[in-house]
Amino acid sequence: MADLRRYKLSKDIDGIYLLVEKGTDITFPRSLESLLYELTQRKISYEPELIKQIFTRAQGHKERIAFLDGKQNYGALLELDISLDKMKAVLKVYPSLINSPIDFVTLERFLWKKGLKYGIKSEILSDVVKGSPYYHEWLIAEGKPSINGTDGSLKFYFETGGLDIKPKILEDGRVDYYELDIIQVVEAGKTLVERIPPTMGEKGFNVLGEEIRPRPGRDVRLPVGANTEIVANKLVSTSKGHISYANHKVNIFQTYEVNGDVDFNTGNINFPGNVIIKGNVKNGFTVRAGGDVDISGNLAGTVIIGGNLNVKKGIIQGRAEAEGNIYVRYIENGTAISKENIIVSEAIMHSTVRAGKKLSVIGGKKGLIVGGYTSVKEDITAKNIGSPMGTNTVIEVGVIPELVEEYKKICTELKRQQENYQKNNIILDSFKELQAKGKLSAEKNQLYLKVWETQYATEKEIEKLANQKNELEFKLQDVGDVYIKVLETIYSGVIINMGKFSMHLLDEKYNVVFRVEDYEIRCFNQ
Repeated sequence: MADLRRYKLSKDIDGIYLLVEKGTDITFPRSLESLLYELTQRKISYEPELIKQIFTRAQGHKERIAFLDGKQNYGALLELDISLDKMKAVLKVYPSLINSPIDFVTLERFLWKKGLKYGIKSEILSDVVKGSPYYHEWLIAEGKPSINGTDGSLKFYFETGGLDIKPKILEDGRVDYYELDIIQVVEAGKTLVERIPPTMGEKGFNVLGEEIRPRPGRDVRLPVGANTEIVANKLVSTSKGHISYANHKVNIFQTYEVNGDVDFNTGNINFPGNVIIKGNVKNGFTVRAGGDVDISGNLAGTVIIGGNLNVKKGIIQGRAEAEGNIYVRYIENGTAISKENIIVSEAIMHSTVRAGKKLSVIGGKKGLIVGGYTSVKEDITAKNIGSPMGTNTVIEVGVIPELVEEYKKICTELKRQQENYQKNNIILDSFKELQAKGKLSAEKNQLYLKVWETQYATEKEIEKLANQKNELEFKLQDVGDVYIKVLETIYSGVIINMGKFSMHLLDEKYNVVFRVEDYEIRCFNQ
């Protein structure tokens, strides 16, 4: 470790003396520049080379560096450094050359003139007055930082993410959806959520006495939903039912049971809670529910729900739309659309399937996807895809179906606007010819101006649609780390789309995974 240095100036009868010491444990080491600064402040004339030699040698004994004159300042020097944030003040004390102490009055007056008003450490003022034979620094004052308020918060007394969905796998590979046990039931009058109010925080002060205001905490609302009410700072259920938390609302859904088929005896069902159907949903009938729907038989009609759908048998020429997961044994010539996951235990045949997250077809003997159109945002896992006959089967991952639909609509509208623009150009050209020949009447001139206005608006609309189209193309290209996993066989004739990338399979492959790498779809063995 390099030697540190400190110095001491003193006045004697024949001049000004300098003592420089060196060591490794000096508390406030000084530099040559700081020494020259003090000499200048004290108006002591000096020879720079002499000072440099003495400072470099640091022999620990006094050496005369200047003669006395009447302009020199021998008393203690005080300086105050205030940090940029005004939260700390450091007092720098250059000791007197004639051992004259600093008195309290002088010290307090100095601090007052510097504007120091808050956080002064009174307990160390006596130490400052006692002084030190060497240069010393004192943390003389510290401000008090403000304390921001805490945001309001919600304390939930139920599982906001719902209970774990773990369907029971039977020995033959089928999934028994009766054993899900996913419903959280609450009694009327139960506290569901408690609101913890925000705090205002505590103000602070800097060393100059200026107030520092805290940021008050942000408030939070209780998530009031169906069959709930606010009592004081708590959200309480008003009826018994199934609890659900979505879109920042807590809802209590009651359950409706159909002890048979949904047919002419029941009519269409529209219910805000959960629905249990002990039979089938017949063709032509619709079930709408805000919660979960369990169907013991087949779905041949339409189900549109806000929760999970469990179909013990199959979706046969039916349509299912669910905000949550869809569990079904098989889908045949049907449609299944989920914003979450779709789990099929046996097969998907000639159907349209769209999942906002994952698709799994690995139960039963086949675990098959054949024919139709299957689009999934994240991953697909299946035993077999396609057929030995080369059935046209489209498999798509890495694309949000809603974005694809929006992209198609924008492309259609952009084409329509471009055609209108071309038609308007033809009309404008004809008006220009009339205008050049001096045959443009006042009435036609008004029409001419209207077409110009329309053309300007059309041009702006084309520009807007083109920008939207480009943005969507960029989003569609961002596939992410998605894959298609085939546990057994994928046959020729299958078309694989991953974002904007496409592959038409020309031969069979076994136990493989498809991913996008280096801007193309690649096949890897598992």
